[in-house]
Amino acid sequence: PRRLPLLRRSNISVLATNQTLNYYDKYELNLISLGDRNNLDEIGANLFAALRAADENADYIFAEGFTEEGVGSAIMNRLQKASAGMVIYI
Repeated sequence: PRRLPLLRRSNISVLATNQTLNYYDKYELNLISLGDRNNLDEIGANLFAALRAADENADYIFAEGFTEEGVGSAIMNRLQKASAGMVIYI
């Protein structure tokens, strides 16, 4: 497995749903909402703009995962391509 370099002193963006954004409040992160976790169509519509916004100033981008059924499959496919295959499952 590939190891991430030390993340300290890095600009980190997190793409998360409205339901989980508050989990990251205590950290110094660039938080970007993808929308409501229960509305995968909304998340799919917001994903490209969120990735572009995160990419502007982030050394690392972390994103929430989604079910790989229906629209969720397309979302996960886009995230996997954007990550160049560097996926961390937690």
